[in-house]
Parts: sequence; C-alpha cells; structure tokens
Amino acid sequence: MSQTVGLSVIIPHRKEESLDEAVRYLKQMDREGIDLELFTVSGNQPSVQRNACIRESQGQFIYFLDNDSEPEPQNLKRAIELFKDEKVAVVGGPNLGRDVLQGIQKEFSAVLASPMAVGPVADRYRATGTVREATDRELILCNLFIRKSVLDELGYFREDLYPNEENEFMNRIQSAGFKLMYDPGIRVHRSPRPNLKAFLRMLMGYGRGRFKQMTVDFRVSNLVFFLPALFSLFLMLLPVCAVGLHLSGELHSGPVSLKSVADLLRWPFTLWAGLYALALPPYISLILFAGSQAFARMTSPRPVIALFRLPFLFFSVHFFYGLGVWWGVLGLLSRKKKVVEYDLRRMQI
Repeated sequence: MSQTVGLSVIIPHRKEESLDEAVRYLKQMDREGIDLELFTVSGNQPSVQRNACIRESQGQFIYFLDNDSEPEPQNLKRAIELFKDEKVAVVGGPNLGRDVLQGIQKEFSAVLASPMAVGPVADRYRATGTVREATDRELILCNLFIRKSVLDELGYFREDLYPNEENEFMNRIQSAGFKLMYDPGIRVHRSPRPNLKAFLRMLMGYGRGRFKQMTVDFRVSNLVFFLPALFSLFLMLLPVCAVGLHLSGELHSGPVSLKSVADLLRWPFTLWAGLYALALPPYISLILFAGSQAFARMTSPRPVIALFRLPFLFFSVHFFYGLGVWWGVLGLLSRKKKVVEYDLRRMQI
C-alpha cells in the first residue's frame, strides 16, 4: 500500500437536502496520508447515484456515507489499517443514534439496537464486540468502505434494487472469496426517522427490499426474513378467524370436546382460535420484556411514557417489516419503471 492512500467519499442525497454538515464532519476527520475526494450526487435513485460516482472515482477505496451521517474522526485510519489484508473487500461499523436524541426518536434507536427486535442486524445500530469478519446483516451502507478494485472486478450495485442493493453486493463479494470486516470503532451518528409514520414506512421499505433482493439473489439463509412475514399474516388473519367463529356458531356451542380427533375436527375455527390463544400471550410477554430491557438501557432522561411505547415499537418492527415483505410480493405484479435523474459533483476535501 502506497504512503498516500486515495479515498473517494460518495454521498447520495435528494436535491433539497443540504450537505454542509457532512462536509464539515469530513474536514474534521484524521486524514493524514490520505488523499480525499468527495462526490455528491443528487437524484431519486440512490443505487444509480452511487454507481455514477463509482465510475468517476479515482480512489483505491470508497467510503459510502449518507448526507446526515456524522463520521467519527478515526474512521478513515481504522478502515485503511484493515484493508492491509488484500482479502478484505469491505469494512464497516455501526450507525449510532446521536447523543442529543429526545422523545420517540430515542426509542427508535433503542429498539433497532435490540437483537429481540431485529436479530443480528442489531449490530448495525450498536457498537458491540471486537473487530471481526461479518456478513451483510451487520454492515450498513451509510458507514461502509469498499475496495474499488473489487467493485471493478465484480460489478457495481444492482440498479434495480433499492434498498438492499448493498446486501446483494456483499453476498456477491463473499461468494467470490473476499472478507467483510466489522469494526465497532468505525462509527457514524445519525438521527432515526422523525416520527412514527416515517419509522413504519422505513420498516415496510426494508421488508420490501429484502424480498426483492431474494428474487434476484436467492439464498436459503435469507429465508429467516420470512418469519416476520408469516407473523404479520398470522395477525392479519385474526379477524377472519373471529368472523368464521361467529358465523359457524361455534362461539356459542360450549367447550370443545377432547374425546376424539373427530370431535376436534368439528370445530376448525375453535382450533384456529386456540392457536391464537396459545401463541399471543407468550409473544406479548416477550415484547413487554424486550421493552423493559430497552428502557433500562436508554440513557437519561427516560420519560415514563417510553416504558409503554417501547413494547408497541418492538411489535411494530416485527409486524411492519413482515408487511413490507408482502408489499414486495405484490410489487411483482407492477411493471412501472422509475424515471431516474441525478446530478453529480466532485470536490477535493
């Protein structure tokens, strides 16, 4: 590796979004021995925007940030150190909530950082463990370094994918024998979605993106993401069960007999309702426990209302992500193509 390392920072954004804060944070980073160029690209399709910048970039490594990412000063040096291993193609770290977060945004951060909400994906939102090999589940595109030669060799992001374009790319990288590295010391700080409506839309978008990714890059290990979809379907069928129970007259027919299988089959809606009765109380207990744990981990001030909202937010992550998967299924019926526009700019930092 040469004494001076070339690094290209790429920040896609919407036309109306300011980049002043992003540039200020870049200027505060430890850049000794690093020749830094910045690409900003406004537009309406981030995967296309990023690819346009990659084609123009001159750096040996590329650092992808979002316009609201606040990278910590040590990020560049820590990443370059890991890239000394030629098999390392991707380096990243967590996306943490800003220290100044208040209200429900603070609760969004607490929920996303909990494995009981998002499983191993929680490591994207908390700095945990040591430097280690990772998968696409632990790395996030708003804080991600990629070796440029690997992009040139394996191809860029799929432009028909957004979100989850980086997940498909990282799967491709691992299949080619390269390493992905997670460093909890490479951190950015961002604010979560500003309100509940935006948070739920984000969850649905992630679910839709994961399903679309599986249609172009199917992997058995990703079938685990169908569990929230089955959960959301299970809950959406609850009214059907209730109506069926009422119309069949079983609601008023007394207790179910356990004398024989034949007796049980006479009350299919009662059995269906029994499944809900068995499954929902443990689940409610789980989200109440998860909410109390998240509340305990939150830094002060912790409003009491958060203790009541957090269990609902855990439920929302499970249900609306699953709903997003079904949104992705319905999207297979749509042939509408998006008209993509972008405006690219390059500057030295």
